[in-house]
Formats: sequence, C-alpha cells, structure tokens
Amino acid sequence: MAESTKRRNFPEEENVMLLKQALADEPFRHEHGKVMDAWNALAATLAACPDFLRKNLSGKTAQNRVNALLATAQKKNSESARLSGVTESHTEKDFLLDELLSKLEDSNIEKANKKKIKAEKAPAQESAGEAIRRLAVERLKRKREDERDEVRDSPSKGNKFAKLVDLLREQKKQEMAARQKQWEQERLDRQATETRFMQLLEMLAKRS
Repeated sequence: MAESTKRRNFPEEENVMLLKQALADEPFRHEHGKVMDAWNALAATLAACPDFLRKNLSGKTAQNRVNALLATAQKKNSESARLSGVTESHTEKDFLLDELLSKLEDSNIEKANKKKIKAEKAPAQESAGEAIRRLAVERLKRKREDERDEVRDSPSKGNKFAKLVDLLREQKKQEMAARQKQWEQERLDRQATETRFMQLLEMLAKRS
C-alpha cells in the first residue's frame, strides 16, 4: 500500500531522527492512558531540535509515522526471510528499525506479563480478604455467644485465628518477593537491550 502524501514528505534524515528519539524515549512502554502524552513529549523534543525542520510535528503524527515505518520494516523482514542466499544492504534506518522492533516486542511481552500477574493477583487478594472477613465475623459471633454464657474465648480459638492470619501474611510476602524478582529480571533485560543499542550506535558511528 502506498504511503500518504504526508508520510512521503518525511525526508530520510527526519525518519532517522524520529526513530532515534523513539528508541531513546520508548513512548510505547508507558501505561494505557499515558502513551499519547509520551508521544507528545517526543514530538516537542524533536520540534525543538534545529536540524528537525517539521516544527509543527504532533505526537499523533510522530506515532503514526513510526508505526508506518515499523510496518514497512516487518514486511521487508518477512520477505527477506523467504529469500535464501540473498544478502541485502542495511542502512542506518534499517538498523534503528530492527532495534525498535525488538524493544517493542519486549515491551509487549512485559505488558502481557504484568496484566497476567494483575489478573492472578486480584482473585487471590479477594479470596484472602473474604477468608479473613468470614473468620472475623465467626469469631465475633462466637465471642458474643460466649459473653452471653459468661464464658471467655478459649486460647485455642484465638491461636487458630492468629495462625491463619500469619499464614495469609506469609503467602502475600512470598508473592511480593516473586514479583520483585521478576521486575528485577525485566529491568536487567531492559539494560541489556540499551547496551546493545549503544553498541549499535557506536558501530554506526565508526562506519560513517
């Protein structure tokens, strides 16, 4: 499909600047509802750059242009994969697009994992909260019955409730530790990706 006139008006230099800024800001990593704010900030940064001539660039236009470039790169990569023994030259824009596609894939996986953890966490919290409320109501009911009979709560009942509360707290602590471990691994993965990007830029700088 041919690109629109507005998209064709982007010169190669501005495409490269736009991709570099997208790699630096990673607006696609933001939470739902904040993504457009990130693209607006990216557009403002580029518009303030003396070498970027499109001073009226909006966040939506920047997002659409990057998406169009990514779609073209994905199609090109798919076609190249079907060709055997054919070596194609890669421009700076191609390298930037490959890196951006990799980061975008990592971001999508990270968001999917967070969504899965949140979905699994909600029923567990609801179940634990319901269990505590039910036990509290039952304990209060027993206490009132015992008070009417002038009999104090037995230590075994109180100990049983306390042990259950401690068990639920320990379970929650273990779940939090597991999530923190996962977040730390995700942070290390992002650092590794950024390191690869810096190495890529150094390689491109040496070639130029």
